[in-house]
Amino acid sequence: MANYYATARSNYFKVKNKRAFKADCDKMGVGVWDDRKDGRVGIYPESDDEGGWPSESWPEDADDAYEFDVCDVISAHLVEGEVAILLEAGAEKLRYVHGHAIAVNSKGETRKVMLNDIYDLAKELTDRPDDITGAEY
Repeated sequence: MANYYATARSNYFKVKNKRAFKADCDKMGVGVWDDRKDGRVGIYPESDDEGGWPSESWPEDADDAYEFDVCDVISAHLVEGEVAILLEAGAEKLRYVHGHAIAVNSKGETRKVMLNDIYDLAKELTDRPDDITGAEY
């Protein structure tokens, strides 16, 4: 069985308290870029395992695992009016390619786009939508 490997990162955004934000990111296994002159930070998964955004608990299967949702954690730290965008793209060899982007604001509202959304859009371009095949095996 092949493994899924991803690359992920965020845009840059402002948080209320960098120290508190970094502490929560550490708990999730998320690194923080904090060297911009405008005070914005960016984040990336630190996991060497799969490279995608961590979810549910960190570290996985540990007795003292920290339960979380990445978007909830980020949202709680965002300065009012800020939006964080999390991108992830990955593949399991050539079996399938995955990609998604999530935007979350300071109110906890989210929007998500999946790479596979293209299949619904492609149906608008043909009179034979059932003939569209997936880019996977």
